[in-house]
Amino acid sequence: MITDEIHIDPYLFDCQLKAFRDFVGEKSNVPFVSFSSNPYTEKQEGYKYEIHRRAREALVFQAWNRSDIGSGNIIAVTIKSIEIPENNLVPWQARYGEKSRPHQPLYEAQENQEQRKKIENCLYRLYHDSRDAELFDELVSIFGKKYPIIAYLFFVKDRSKYLPIAPDYFDKVFELLGVNFKTSRRCSWENYLTYIKLINELKIMLMEALSAEVTLLDTHSFAWILSCQMQKEGKLANVEKYLNLSQVEREAIVKSRIGQGQFRERLTNYWRCCAVTGCSEHALLRASHIKPWSKSSIDEKLDLYNGILLSPTLDTCFDSGYITFDNNGKIVISEKLSKHNLEALGIHEKLKLIKIEEKHKKYLEYHRENIFQK
Repeated sequence: MITDEIHIDPYLFDCQLKAFRDFVGEKSNVPFVSFSSNPYTEKQEGYKYEIHRRAREALVFQAWNRSDIGSGNIIAVTIKSIEIPENNLVPWQARYGEKSRPHQPLYEAQENQEQRKKIENCLYRLYHDSRDAELFDELVSIFGKKYPIIAYLFFVKDRSKYLPIAPDYFDKVFELLGVNFKTSRRCSWENYLTYIKLINELKIMLMEALSAEVTLLDTHSFAWILSCQMQKEGKLANVEKYLNLSQVEREAIVKSRIGQGQFRERLTNYWRCCAVTGCSEHALLRASHIKPWSKSSIDEKLDLYNGILLSPTLDTCFDSGYITFDNNGKIVISEKLSKHNLEALGIHEKLKLIKIEEKHKKYLEYHRENIFQK
């Protein structure tokens, strides 16, 4: 079974994403906007798409017939699909030694008719059947618990669902993101599905943070750069202060990210209603940060004065920088909002915060300088 109880820590994700953007920006001299548009991520990780394409070209499994099972042809093209010179998704190269190659059983089966037939039957079904759990177990019986080779064969089958794996590196990624999950020495279908589930969760978080399309393979690359390149160069975010907090304190910070829990409750008690319109139907109001959660320090994330309670329309406009407020609480409207849209949204220059304190001002200043669309 896939466990639903383990998740990526949003705070640690935001910290490492910020470090990732800084790292990639330094390497490429181009601000990181998306994986496909950045020259560094494209050069370092874009080859995986090409490996997938060339592996499938080598296999041409669509042309396989059941009569091919036992001929040795299926094994031959499978070896070819692995031994692509640029393929480092599987440790197959000569430096690892022939006997330690994860796909060594394919070579040995070339001289053993019974084993050859067994392996080719499994490979045929892998690419022509949907019973993946059963086939995963069969591959384990062939290769042993060699996670990289088994995951690679599934990746070649369907890169929209499956991914390669390097257990030591991905265990490090999960540790960096606050996930209590291991893949090393745990090669099983259930473990693999949990690994894929976590990468999918990470993919969704990246899409939300970047406001851009992110593929499963892009997410794999993000994780790899964190655990390999950034780790080696000492470029990971320093999260020691957060890790030293109690579990209760961590949960309070994480819940403040989307206006939940104690943070929302405190804002609701402070503002009582929408900070601008006076609407008091709390179910309709949104609690959010003035200085964005991802840009705030641990203390700022929980600071009552870094929060505001707004109606959905005003919250969206404020969060997107179409409106802000001056130090007297008066609304400031971006010139990017047309007169027609202002009228449609019910926004006008007479709107203002129902109250404002000195402690709000540093956060509003940040919002005016960094979020507001001038």
